[in-house]
Amino acid sequence: MGHLLVVKGDPVRGTDRHHVEGEGTNPAPPPATVFYAGLGDYAYKGSLTEELSTFVTVAGTPVALVSSRSGLDPGEDKPGGGHVGPSGGNFTAAATTVAPAPLPGTLRITDTPLGTGVPNSAAGNALLTVAGVRVLLDGDPVDTCSGVGEPAGSKVTAAGQDFVTCSG
Repeated sequence: MGHLLVVKGDPVRGTDRHHVEGEGTNPAPPPATVFYAGLGDYAYKGSLTEELSTFVTVAGTPVALVSSRSGLDPGEDKPGGGHVGPSGGNFTAAATTVAPAPLPGTLRITDTPLGTGVPNSAAGNALLTVAGVRVLLDGDPVDTCSGVGEPAGSKVTAAGQDFVTCSG
């Protein structure tokens, strides 16, 4: 059985890791809080939207390539979204931080740019290319954001079409 081809707008979901800063609970007050710096994991909810094929389409929708890019879905990088400082988890303090735990309401992501996803070097199929560039397939890995590592990684899901596949 083959894998579905990925097209414009298909979702990219997963987890990525970011540098964060804010306030933390001081283990030896006063003061009650101290500067906190570390890493946190964030849910990535985005879609393939940029640098798609201008030559090949499926039912009129551009095909995604390993040169394509994803961006965060609207609102994900705004207060209440899943990709802002307080929404993270699995926080790990930097070696230079004395605070054992961050105060989520004060955290902000310091990595830039934020939100861009790039297909991983393992993505695509060498047998199916457009102008020599591999086409993305359902389940291909995507390296999201500026990230400092992919704890669980992100993957693209073919959702915009359900009839063109690639085997091999």
